[in-house]
Amino acid sequence: MRVRRRNPCLIQIDDVLALDLGALLRGRSELAADTAACLLCPISGQRIRIPDTELRVIAGLTSDRWHLATEVAATHAVPVSVIEDMAARGLVCSDSNEIPAKALRQAEDRLHAVGWHPQAAVLEALSRWRSVEGEEGAREHGDLAQLERLRSQEAAYGVIPPHFHIHRDASSHLKLVHQPLDGPLGEVLTRRRTSRHLRTDTPLPLAEFSRVLGGTFGATGTETLAPGMVAVKRTSPSGGALHPIDAYPLVVDVAGVAPGFYHYQSRDNSLALIRPMTPEEARRQASALTAGQTYFGNASTLVFHVARLDRHHWKYRRHPKAYKAVLLDSGHLSQTFYLLATERSLGVFFTAAMNDGDVLDLLGLDPLCEMVIGANGLGLVDTTDDRLDLHPSPYSPDAGREPVA
Repeated sequence: MRVRRRNPCLIQIDDVLALDLGALLRGRSELAADTAACLLCPISGQRIRIPDTELRVIAGLTSDRWHLATEVAATHAVPVSVIEDMAARGLVCSDSNEIPAKALRQAEDRLHAVGWHPQAAVLEALSRWRSVEGEEGAREHGDLAQLERLRSQEAAYGVIPPHFHIHRDASSHLKLVHQPLDGPLGEVLTRRRTSRHLRTDTPLPLAEFSRVLGGTFGATGTETLAPGMVAVKRTSPSGGALHPIDAYPLVVDVAGVAPGFYHYQSRDNSLALIRPMTPEEARRQASALTAGQTYFGNASTLVFHVARLDRHHWKYRRHPKAYKAVLLDSGHLSQTFYLLATERSLGVFFTAAMNDGDVLDLLGLDPLCEMVIGANGLGLVDTTDDRLDLHPSPYSPDAGREPVA
């Protein structure tokens, strides 16, 4: 068997507390500070513990050529079984024909073929959630409970930084003339809000769903830049005019549309059914995929933003800014989604607190090629409840009025 270093190979060293065996033998129970190294795997998202001896083995390997396991073992004065165990745990790659070893090699090849930046690949893999359920859906949401949570946060982390930031080193200040946001666009911008209370007794009209979905993710123009290379124009900007983000609606209660997971195909403005569901299953999935945020589970539809990284990274290969750029694309799309929903007086939200790994599994997507960034929710506003919504008072910089502490 031959082995090589993982590529990328990012190792994190942490401080850990362990039971002090010496103190225990002397009759005392004490914790001693120690260090521990872990390999951060961009494929599985796991932190794989590395003992000191194995850390030296990894440091002695290269990633661009194979090394005989027997020679590696002899160099570091360890049994060959140690090297074999390292390969089995994914600390190194091996040329074994066993399924796990082949799968790891193929995954690393795909990661490089797609064009991932190494640190971005690790961040994405380690931040991916599956079956996570937060406590927001179960906790008390009254004013007193919210105030108590804020006070606890302040007690733990200190006073929150001020809401209006002032740069203390500015040499002068120029007061600008305040221009009110009037006109149709200004009116929509000022009405834009996040809605956490949506109706579950009335379906979302298909026309409203189509307008917001197509108006956000649909194409408004194309331009052929070279044979086989087409730039698409949408109502939102996109880095490099690539528009790599596709919409995957989870339809819960939209008039005329069967519940289930769909792919929005902007080429012909259609929905392709991927996973049919019962209404009850769709509602459960909406809540589960948003990490137990039950109020988001009341949406008539959740529209997941899924980036096609093979398209995005085709231009921005291993680029240190590529990850930020594709996240920003999602932000542009979400704002457009918000404004189109606000124009029609619909309830709308965006969340990134979600089980993105479960979304990938349900849709049958490859996490090395496609990334779930977040989801917009859409529905009819429940006007009987607004406990979870902000209630801001109007503010004007000309008045110089500050919110009361």
